[in-house]
Amino acid sequence: MGLIMPRGQRHDHADAGITASNGAEGFEKALFEQARAGLEVYDTDLRVLRANPAVLAMRGLPASRVIGAGLPDLDSHLPLSPIIREVMAGACPVFDRPVSTYPPADPGNRHDYAVTGYPLQERGRPIGAASMIHDVTDQVRRQEELDLLSVARARIGSSLDAVRTAQELTEIAVPSFADATAVDLLESVFAGDAPVGPVTDQPPMRRAGFKAREGQYGAYPIGGTSHFAVPTPYTQALADLRPRLVASVVSARQWLANDRLRAEFIRRAGVHSLIVTPLTVHGLVLGLASFYRAGSHPEPFDEEDLSMATQLAARTALCVDNARRFTREHTVATTLQRSLLPRTAPLTAAVESSHCYMPGRYGAHWFDVLRLSSCRIGLVIGFVPGEDLLASVVMGRLRTAVSTLAAMDLPPDELLVHLDDVAQRLAREQDSDPLALQHARPPFTASCVYLTYDPISRRCAAASAGHESPLVTSPQGVVSGLDVPRGAPLGRGVPYELHTTELSAGSLLSLYSDGSADRYPAEADERANQLREVVADASADPTEICDTAACKVLRGRAPEDGAALLVARTRCLAPDHVATWTFPPEPVSVREARRATRDRLAQWGLEDHVFVTDLVVSELATNVVRHAEGAIRLRLILDRTLTVEVSDDADTAPHLRHARLQDEGGRGLFLVASMTRHWGTRYEDGGKTIWAEQSLPAA
Repeated sequence: MGLIMPRGQRHDHADAGITASNGAEGFEKALFEQARAGLEVYDTDLRVLRANPAVLAMRGLPASRVIGAGLPDLDSHLPLSPIIREVMAGACPVFDRPVSTYPPADPGNRHDYAVTGYPLQERGRPIGAASMIHDVTDQVRRQEELDLLSVARARIGSSLDAVRTAQELTEIAVPSFADATAVDLLESVFAGDAPVGPVTDQPPMRRAGFKAREGQYGAYPIGGTSHFAVPTPYTQALADLRPRLVASVVSARQWLANDRLRAEFIRRAGVHSLIVTPLTVHGLVLGLASFYRAGSHPEPFDEEDLSMATQLAARTALCVDNARRFTREHTVATTLQRSLLPRTAPLTAAVESSHCYMPGRYGAHWFDVLRLSSCRIGLVIGFVPGEDLLASVVMGRLRTAVSTLAAMDLPPDELLVHLDDVAQRLAREQDSDPLALQHARPPFTASCVYLTYDPISRRCAAASAGHESPLVTSPQGVVSGLDVPRGAPLGRGVPYELHTTELSAGSLLSLYSDGSADRYPAEADERANQLREVVADASADPTEICDTAACKVLRGRAPEDGAALLVARTRCLAPDHVATWTFPPEPVSVREARRATRDRLAQWGLEDHVFVTDLVVSELATNVVRHAEGAIRLRLILDRTLTVEVSDDADTAPHLRHARLQDEGGRGLFLVASMTRHWGTRYEDGGKTIWAEQSLPAA
């Protein structure tokens, strides 16, 4: 068939147009017959005058139904009338206008065309229009696939969160690729684990992502446990790690009978075809991605769609695996952090304490409540920034160093100087680590604040290394910050300043660490203000304060930012539990000190401890007479232990040594160390104190 025209119209238009030569007519005929593009000519009433075989094939209609028909009547097969109207109304051509249709001859597949329309005129008078139609279905499909893959690469995996990654896949696939998409992950993935190789049993899976056209809902809620009956395409894909294409759900009635909930979803959503792809990376099985098509996509999935779904699943699996490995590392780091932190608060006469700790994905927080000599207590809290196990390891080493330095009875400013030396050594180790050079880790840094509290004098001393100052809540509920100079973070090699103050008995000390303070100062300031409101409740005990803060303050942080809170209510030791004497540095004073000690122990009902205590007082007082200077200051402290303190004005350090048989002296401190639980030396302005602690029977 060549140039096709209705018989009654040929002569009319031949008279109206320019008479063509026989050669031109042959060329025109060959053009219409052989052109692969569709060609049509229309009159001013939008009736089809001419149509070549290519356009008839596009419409899926014979020539008898096309030639002479009005163009709007043919729109159900190929909607060209809006374009031709536009061309004739504006007398201007349009080029490559996209048109998509599901023709009645092939209703299950979308066809895409590029339409170019030209107005036809004779001597300035419009006589009709012509169109050239190219079938670009394959090109459009290829471009859509490329666009979809480009979007997938850009949007899937924006975070190290498996659920969010799964949801990103569903949001990309619907509605451009499918009418509904579901992602189910193995339960073990959320714990950072993944089975190797095919999964032949029925492992527990959790719905991680789902999206469908408006008005549709999945068989399982997001976060809920999903089950797969055997055998189905889902379990088969897990068993051999190969995707499954179900081009027609009608033929799948047998396995649908085994999966009632999914069968109900398929029926309710009008699903006619589906693809199931396993999520695998390097032999690890992570879960399944399921794609469903319904009424909005009349064309069923085919092999090309299966290839696209496999590529989307591969991208998703890679990102989910990154999230899984991060979860595993974070779990290990969190477990390590918790193992390095105190599990319970110690019972002391100085404070009643409690803590709240919420690990994050960035950095490691640490805190501690440290028993010091003479019923004093040490409180510390700190933060080590970082995004891997290194922060947890550094945190553990710093906490151990603080515990060791605190046992030496160092004041807070001196303790931070020694801790700074430890931090500098850790920084040098990190800088020399080949892994640090390879991964370009940020410079070492850490912060902390350390304070001591004496329940006898109610004196509080504190120093800060780049950390927020503790809050103090008075018994009347007035909240203020300790005026602690905020020194440089640890590792800078600079000294620190000491701040001392006297606290009222029953005051509340709140030490807080916020992992987002440096990166998100505005949010951190808001949480700090919320914390002030929480700790203003002077009647609440530390545990209630921590519980309230956990619900109202710490829960508002981002998941990657951890936080820690240490709350301690100060106490004051009863005056009748402390006895103090001052004696001149004379030999006779040793006997008087022993007598005073025996009398006080009798008042306390500790006659069983007279022998050891008498010996300790005698040895320590004798050391002052022989080797020190100034008056002998003796103090007994009764708490859960019995503490003997002897102070003088000398700063010479006592030395514990093993005396030889022929030596007349040198056994005093050895006897003290042997007969008491702990002993040590504490240096203060203008002298030192040697103390020894004895255990007492439980009350």
